[in-house]
Amino acid sequence: MHAGVPALAALLLALSASAAPVTLPARELHYRPRQTAWARVEPIAPLVLRTALAARIIAVRVLPGEAVRAGQAIVTLGGPRLDAALAEARAGLRAAQAELAAARRNETSVARTYPAITNRRTLAAAQSALAAAQSHWAQAQATATQLRAETHLRSPAAAVVGRIEAAPGTDLPAGAAVLSLLPHGRLWLRAEWFGGGTLPALGESAHFEVSGGTRQIPVRLQGALPARAANGARVLDFAPLGAPSWQAGDVGEVRLAGAPRAALAVPAAALVLQAGRWFVLTDVNGKLRAQAVTPGPTRGGEVLILAGLKVGVPVVVRQAYLLYHRDIADRYTSPD
Repeated sequence: MHAGVPALAALLLALSASAAPVTLPARELHYRPRQTAWARVEPIAPLVLRTALAARIIAVRVLPGEAVRAGQAIVTLGGPRLDAALAEARAGLRAAQAELAAARRNETSVARTYPAITNRRTLAAAQSALAAAQSHWAQAQATATQLRAETHLRSPAAAVVGRIEAAPGTDLPAGAAVLSLLPHGRLWLRAEWFGGGTLPALGESAHFEVSGGTRQIPVRLQGALPARAANGARVLDFAPLGAPSWQAGDVGEVRLAGAPRAALAVPAAALVLQAGRWFVLTDVNGKLRAQAVTPGPTRGGEVLILAGLKVGVPVVVRQAYLLYHRDIADRYTSPD
């Protein structure tokens, strides 16, 4: 069991005496993350708009038989429960903003005095606290945005108003039917979205790839149903761009390109997996340091780094795994 350890230690010791590590600077780029959702072509049936949360009907802005456009707000919701949830979400967002501002000030202060006054551990702790505060703020913002959206029921597609089930002033539980819509056309593409956070924007273009890869049909997002599917997914309504070549029962995936976001690119050989976490070795002023990172998708021989690394930092790109474990050789004692 231990026979390979001396050989590994010898290799690492030899490596420690070799030439300087080969590095490349982490370079910045922008990419559009790919997002997918399972989808099925279904016959058009009346769409029932339901409350996502317990709420009171404040106003119904349409009448039976009235034509509505995709995304049009047709019912306003409120009431004590929804108002309380909104107030709590706003308070949570303000607290998260204050936490983020404090974490930024602390990280800036620590970074300014490093390494003259503060040490590496203090800097790492400040950076970690900033990352946590950014995550809390993003979650609080998403929650507040989602709750604000729940104050209106919108038509997910161009349609005609059918039956109105609840009048203004009615208090309804979550999931209660408010009204039904009769969408235009005969077929629609029903996609189930598990992406979390912000939904794709209305009007966003995508492709529906029918199972088997036989067809790719351009589509556009028409809207999102207020009620979730039985599995918890958000239900998105897509319409074809041009004459559709699908038929009822076709299943496949909707593929979207998300909003552009910044990332850093490093060669795949720079990544080291240790105890379930990913690291790269940075080489700053001749000193190697293991830096935890969050990898994203690959592009050819490169991996996109979504968090944990700064642009321009030199990263070891050859024998990174051996250099990462070089300290094993320093601590290893032969059992003989």
